[in-house]
Amino acid sequence: MGMRLKGLSRQFRTLIIMIILACGFLACANQPAMKPDVPKPLGGAVRFTVVVPGAKQVFLVGSFNGWAKESTPMSIVNGSSLWSVDVPLAEGEYTFMYVIDGVRWMTPPQAEDFVTDGFGRTNGVVIVR
Repeated sequence: MGMRLKGLSRQFRTLIIMIILACGFLACANQPAMKPDVPKPLGGAVRFTVVVPGAKQVFLVGSFNGWAKESTPMSIVNGSSLWSVDVPLAEGEYTFMYVIDGVRWMTPPQAEDFVTDGFGRTNGVVIVR
């Protein structure tokens, strides 16, 4: 009986080590987590992110794309409710919003500044330097 407990203990330790190693490998394999933030410049583009739980489609609209509802689709990040898109923008100041599922216009929760648009809505402002 003593041999069985020793064997079980060794197997248990081996299993624990394998689980720890597997978790470590999985953590390294996953992309770094993104979080919603104000639009951020990165290498000639600006990254826009927004959290929209349950959305089927999210589009970025603004003064940079003529407010065309379907011209700048966003992509869902890792199956979460975070949506992202990188848009090449020249230096300047741009207003923007999000369109959810083609019908709901959403004021950006995070932006450098906000302005009213004359239609009863508030637009976010991004300044590219």
